[in-house]
Amino acid sequence: MQEKYAKWIDFLYGPFFRVIGFFYRIYSANRARVERLKASERVAALLRLLAVAVLVGWILIWLFASEDSRNRLTQEVKQTIGGFGQSDPAPGSAE
Repeated sequence: MQEKYAKWIDFLYGPFFRVIGFFYRIYSANRARVERLKASERVAALLRLLAVAVLVGWILIWLFASEDSRNRLTQEVKQTIGGFGQSDPAPGSAE
């Protein structure tokens, strides 16, 4: 009797767990690759340099943008990172 239920359970839920296992194996292999790359001093320095270059690029865009664009960019960053919008006062503000 148990064998009959085991076949049905395997038929109904087996593909789901096989797909989950497939994606988990890919995820764990990719995480291992990323950890190995980050352990390399040259790659870590390159990643830091890339992050600083992107930050400097965004600062330059902000500096040379018009006032309207600058305000809109600031509000977009506040909404994305800070989690508050134009209608919501900033945390710690006097409003």
